[in-house]
Amino acid sequence: MTDIAIIAFDGVTDIDVFLHWDFLNRPLTMFPETPPEPVEEAAPPESDPDVETTEGEEAEDEQEPEPKPGRDWSVSILGTAARHTTLAGYELETHGTIESARDMDAVIVASGALTRELMNDAEYLARLLVDPDDQYVCSQCSGALVLAGSGILAGLEATTYPTAKEQLESKGAIFVDKPLVTHEKIATAAGCLAGIELDRWLLTQLIDVETADKCINSGEAWGRGVETVYG
Repeated sequence: MTDIAIIAFDGVTDIDVFLHWDFLNRPLTMFPETPPEPVEEAAPPESDPDVETTEGEEAEDEQEPEPKPGRDWSVSILGTAARHTTLAGYELETHGTIESARDMDAVIVASGALTRELMNDAEYLARLLVDPDDQYVCSQCSGALVLAGSGILAGLEATTYPTAKEQLESKGAIFVDKPLVTHEKIATAAGCLAGIELDRWLLTQLIDVETADKCINSGEAWGRGVETVYG
């Protein structure tokens, strides 16, 4: 099972949750698990009287169909409450608490004004324990401040929303004005639509380039990718 979490909170930027929710679910929605086609049973061979058979002998297991990318794939939204109100006023239901982030294969911290407080909230950071040594740890826009507050970005190049640059640097990160910055299993994206490239990168790491391109291009504009999937 591949598990991905999007971290939300009160005042979270809507697109920074729903863009990732959509694209990261496309390996499931575009590659649904389908049952194998039924195989006609062949008539049992006639027994050879000269060949000794063992009663109860087990037949070889039939070969399992190759799993599709959508099999065993889960995306969830985690927070500190059962519901969080987004910046636009949407009541967002969460699927669990931020403590579960540690058990995920990949985590994306979304953005919003509250990140300026959360980056210095020791209790919150102690609950949101992530480890880039064995899971992908990502941020969208000012979500990088939360990662920086955890010490994950200290000494590393990273990007964030322009208005959060100084706060990012105050935690030891090296700001670069790029839409996406990656370092091993760490990725930071700046600008809402940079989330598209973040998701392409993450899907490539978790599955493969071909699947990632198909999932992302299916949501691109005509002339920029969608025609390669459906044209």
